[in-house]
Amino acid sequence: MNVNTIAGNNAYNFASKLKPSEEGSNGGGFSSMLSNAASGAIDTLKRSEAVSFEAVAGKASLSEVVTAVNSADIALKSVVAIRDRVINAYQDIIKMPI
Repeated sequence: MNVNTIAGNNAYNFASKLKPSEEGSNGGGFSSMLSNAASGAIDTLKRSEAVSFEAVAGKASLSEVVTAVNSADIALKSVVAIRDRVINAYQDIIKMPI
């Protein structure tokens, strides 16, 4: 399997977790989506670290490490991109005349 294919699959899986909940106005919304995305990213980073430690102990293969680290990289880049968009939107709102 090609690393680009793995990266694409991991990006798709991470993006699919960013969908807002279909509960309507009861418990979903933008803040819930961001909270779920952040916790998913943290879980991905923790899993990557755990797989790296397993590889050092000889319990994980190189392909598992590459896949986990690639997933963590995509998750971190996604979180940074979302953060940048939120900051830009906030700055645009602040610049609006009252």
